[in-house]
Amino acid sequence: MKFIVSALSLVMSLAVTANPVPDFPFVIVTEKLEREVKPDVVKVRFSILTYEQSSNRAMEQLTKFSALMLEALKKHGVPTSSLESTQIDKNTKRARKDGAYNLEVLGYEVQQGFNLRLTNLDKYPSLMNELIRLDGVQNIDALFETSKEEEYKEKMITELSAKARKKANALAQAQSRKVKSVYGITTEENFGQAYAIFSLEYNPQEYALAMAPNSYGMDLVMAVPEYIKVGQRITAIYELN
Repeated sequence: MKFIVSALSLVMSLAVTANPVPDFPFVIVTEKLEREVKPDVVKVRFSILTYEQSSNRAMEQLTKFSALMLEALKKHGVPTSSLESTQIDKNTKRARKDGAYNLEVLGYEVQQGFNLRLTNLDKYPSLMNELIRLDGVQNIDALFETSKEEEYKEKMITELSAKARKKANALAQAQSRKVKSVYGITTEENFGQAYAIFSLEYNPQEYALAMAPNSYGMDLVMAVPEYIKVGQRITAIYELN
């Protein structure tokens, strides 16, 4: 039996094994869309770090710096309910010498992480300008989002589905075939991921790690961007006559 395979993205990002192809002629189409939309939410991540010779003093400093940070939020009218605190880490700092262990304790480093969700973006520039100047505050980064992301993506899926079917028809006609029906549709990135899921033969743990978004880590911007990009894709497999 002759198989017709067409894919706009053939880069295998996951190691998929033993994926049997369908026992009918098929065509695979991937379509993507991207929209520029105005952000209305920002998620700010930062930490407060202190270092003292005494563990108690290090904790006291952390409490002091945290209080200053909370005062800054209050000053800018940001409710504390918008702030989440993550775990506190304490590390013992010792003198270093090659081949020697358990040397003299030099001090204690204490760090606490925070996540701030801000919905009034008018407050963002002045708040960041003050937050970045506070003692102990470090590793600040921000992720701008839109609260209407799912709404935008739903609309894009409708448009993408129509485009995918149109392209599948054109590909089929070029091979003197006709589209019979859709075999599967996914919003995954490419042929490898899509077909692995359709065949139900993939490693869920590896897949989750590969698809985990790296949302943070970008350079901190002190001004609200004019727009952000919201994207959607679909990959569809069509059975051919």
